[in-house]
Amino acid sequence: MTGARTGVRPRGGTWLITAAIVVGALLAGCVWWAVAGRDGAPVSGPGGADGAVVPGAKTVHFEQGHGLAAVRTLLRTPADVRAFAGWYPQEGIGGELRGKLLARDLDAEVLVATGWSSGCTSAGGAVLTYDENTGYAARLTDTRTYETCDSPWDVLAVFAVPEKDAGTDPRIGGAPPGPPGPAELLAFAPLGGAAAGRAPRAAEVSQPDQFGAFARPLPAAATAALESRLGSLYDSVLPGPARRFAFTGRGCGEDLLLEITSRRLRPVRAGGACRDPRPYVAVFSVPADRVPSSAVIGG
Repeated sequence: MTGARTGVRPRGGTWLITAAIVVGALLAGCVWWAVAGRDGAPVSGPGGADGAVVPGAKTVHFEQGHGLAAVRTLLRTPADVRAFAGWYPQEGIGGELRGKLLARDLDAEVLVATGWSSGCTSAGGAVLTYDENTGYAARLTDTRTYETCDSPWDVLAVFAVPEKDAGTDPRIGGAPPGPPGPAELLAFAPLGGAAAGRAPRAAEVSQPDQFGAFARPLPAAATAALESRLGSLYDSVLPGPARRFAFTGRGCGEDLLLEITSRRLRPVRAGGACRDPRPYVAVFSVPADRVPSSAVIGG
């Protein structure tokens, strides 16, 4: 009896182990299906727009990850590129992106930059498309859509198109292109030569007392011009989701962009060469999450 029982137990154990393996495999298959989903799902953005693939368009940069800014803009000048890199101030992203885009021939090409959330769809690349109603968009390629994901993916795709084919009033994802960078020029005023020498070169002016300290050495006319533009921004002592920075420099009017890197924030001329630069003071607003903690103001 004892020997018989001993002989039965291994067979029962083997059956249980086999059943567990089969059930486990089925469950694993179900879980894999629930997570992996299907291949080849067409995903386009921004705005879900799509169209025909643009002949001759080249993919200059493609990246998929987390925390990438949602953008839709055109880059026509080196200053546009420097401003655009401010959306990605981390040196590992923005530095590489800035160098890659500045290497393009911007006299002959226009760069179409798109960024959006692709949800739970991963991709190996993207192509530029165009539709008469919605304009440019990007279509992901080599996609896999997952039923669930811990964190949705963000996409950044930059394409080069011949300047002659870009048109004068293009749209991206059904909307006009946005500004190249995250910073907004809030106020601008000219300065006299002597006043420029007395003014601080750069400072954060998010708070009213910070603005007051910066503006104190400025001529009354320049301070009044800034205050008329800034207006109700200082009704609250809290900077909110944006921070403000003031700079003095020399340039040709309000044609300015703010370059943001992991090392510094500084204004650059948007229009390239300036034959007769004049002293100025300018105030920019920057989303707080795009200001690197390591960056020096000005310099």
